[in-house]
Amino acid sequence: MDNIVDQTERDKDFSAVQNQLESFIAARQSLVLATHAAQGECEMGVASFVHVDGALAVLLSGLAAHTRHLEREPRAQVMLLEDEVETRQPYARLRMSVHCDVTRLAREDERSDVIFELMQARFGSIVPLLRGLNDFHVFILAPRHGRFVAGFGKAYRLEELCVVEHLRG
Repeated sequence: MDNIVDQTERDKDFSAVQNQLESFIAARQSLVLATHAAQGECEMGVASFVHVDGALAVLLSGLAAHTRHLEREPRAQVMLLEDEVETRQPYARLRMSVHCDVTRLAREDERSDVIFELMQARFGSIVPLLRGLNDFHVFILAPRHGRFVAGFGKAYRLEELCVVEHLRG
């Protein structure tokens, strides 16, 4: 994924694809989260999220394996998928996968308050209940690079959450 994009590719206008990506992210409520155990095995799970300041914020329990993994190694991979009900062709299913740096916010961090408010607006009355449990913490997943697939022949390389290159076979 660390290939160099030539200047002609950078000069292309990806605004329509970027808008599609942003709409896609806004329409999703959960993400697939992949973390690494100390033994190198991959652990996958699902978490509800909010998109804020170019990052994805999740609320995870200290009892979850993901939390222990992220505290040991603050990196993860995240995938967003188009709902199967909306998918006309499974092979062309819309999806985004990004590698992220992860930061756990302290409960007293004012950014945690903002995230809890956004989550409550999006997910309702369950959020204050979870916030009241001391083992739940906000994690910020800051995308570094990844890929957005918008259909056949429509795969794009991402830097952070910005479309920068049309990938070709």
